[in-house]
Amino acid sequence: MKDKVKGLVVGVLLGSLLTGATAFAGTNTKISVVMENVKMMFNGVHKSTTQSIVYNGNLYVPAKTAAQTMGESFTYDGKTKTASFGAKTGTFKYLDEVSYARIDGKTNRLYFKNWTNPEGLKFTIAGQKYLHGIGVILDEPYSYDDQTISIDYNLNGGYKKLTANIGIDDYTRNSTNSGSLIVKGDGVELYRKDDMKGGDMPESINVDVTGVLKLKIVFEATLDNGRQIDIVLGDAKLIK
Repeated sequence: MKDKVKGLVVGVLLGSLLTGATAFAGTNTKISVVMENVKMMFNGVHKSTTQSIVYNGNLYVPAKTAAQTMGESFTYDGKTKTASFGAKTGTFKYLDEVSYARIDGKTNRLYFKNWTNPEGLKFTIAGQKYLHGIGVILDEPYSYDDQTISIDYNLNGGYKKLTANIGIDDYTRNSTNSGSLIVKGDGVELYRKDDMKGGDMPESINVDVTGVLKLKIVFEATLDNGRQIDIVLGDAKLIK
């Protein structure tokens, strides 16, 4: 989905249908716009022509039309003010916003949502930044017993899927170390990714956690000799 919309500017027009040359913003400020018939092209193919708005040099097209042009569905939830392109994933919680049961290993090497040095530094894998996720620093120089860190969650059978993008943070993209990420449900290995190296593109995971009571996520460095490597679980979600 992200690849489809990359480089395409889409203005979401919601609410009343605009039939004149003047529209009103949410603050009741009067603005002047131009209505134009615009060809909707995708990958060089003419998909549709729709009446659109040009305002301040920006093109705004109906969200539903834009989605259909790209072969995606579109829904809008007025209660939550949420516009959804593509298939819905169902109700979910970001993993970094779920209370964990315990952490094994150096607790001060595990971070939620972003790094703290410097404050607010986003998790980044091959240039892709994440607003949510978990990051772990392993095998720091002059540190010991920091090859493995794990985190447990009590799911109590309340979720169906764990999804995320995993990889090595760009800060350690030149590390000669490599890492592993293991997901276990009630002691059974559900997913494993070994030989994760800096510079690799993020890999999407979709792990079935239906009926799982206790979820364990294990982060491991292959070496334990001071060759730091930072593993990221980006945009991690628990889906009901």
